[in-house]
Amino acid sequence: DAERLSWVTVPISSANNAVGALASPLKLPMPGFRSRSNGLLLNVGGFGYYWTSTVNGTSSRRLSFNVNNASINDNGRANGYSVRCIKN
Repeated sequence: DAERLSWVTVPISSANNAVGALASPLKLPMPGFRSRSNGLLLNVGGFGYYWTSTVNGTSSRRLSFNVNNASINDNGRANGYSVRCIKN
């Protein structure tokens, strides 16, 4: 969540959405995701979905964003979301 909240301080954009994600130091694009039910790529160019390192039972936390907003919530681990490594 700290990464998402840092987007509001990005000089190019004060947006908590896809603009802020791409302007952030991580340069997060909107790759969509791979469906757990049929393996198809969905929402490519329309949404960014990234796993976080937080596990919650059979779910994990995911960061999602589009042109309007960004959020973090639990989601089933069978979905094919992107991973972005961050050095501690």
